[in-house]
Amino acid sequence: MRHERFYLILITVFAFLFLITYMYNVKLTTDVENLRKLTKAYELYVSGSDDFSKYVKDNNLKELDWLISKKLLSDVRSKLDSAKDAYRRGNYADASVLLREIKDVDNPWMDEIYFYLGMSLYKIGEVESSKLFLSAFIQSFQYSIYRKEALLLLKDLSTGDVKKQVESILSQMEV
Repeated sequence: MRHERFYLILITVFAFLFLITYMYNVKLTTDVENLRKLTKAYELYVSGSDDFSKYVKDNNLKELDWLISKKLLSDVRSKLDSAKDAYRRGNYADASVLLREIKDVDNPWMDEIYFYLGMSLYKIGEVESSKLFLSAFIQSFQYSIYRKEALLLLKDLSTGDVKKQVESILSQMEV
C-alpha cells in the first residue's frame, strides 16, 4: 500500500511537471510566432510597403499601432511635399489631386494643405471650390504664415459681405 501511494504521488508530480512544461512550450511557441509576425511587419515598414498597415491589422499586432500612425503622418507629409513641388512647377491640377487625397487626414500640416489646395483650385479655374477652402483656412488657422496671402486672394475673389469681412481682417492685421 505504501509503495502504491508513493508511485501515485510520483506519477502525480511528473504529470504536473509535464503539464507545466507543455504549457510553457505552448507559450514559447505563441511568443515565437508573434515575434515572427512582428519581424515581418517591421520588414514591411522598412521597405515602405503599402501592405504594412493591413498586415498589422490583420495579425492584430496592437503593439505596432503607433507605427501605423507614424507611417500615416509620413505618407501625408510626403504627399504634401510632392503637392507643393507640383504647385511650384505650375502643375496645379496634380497638386490639387494630391492635396484632396490628404485633406481629411488629421495631421499637423492642415493649414498648408488647405492653403495650397485653395490656391491650386484657383489656378485651375475652380474658383468656388477655391473660395470654400480659403474661407475654411481663414476661419481655422488664424496664426498660419499663409494667412495674409490667402486673405488677399479671397478678397479678390469675394463680393459683398464676405469681401468686407476679409478687408476688415486685413486692416486689423496691418495695425
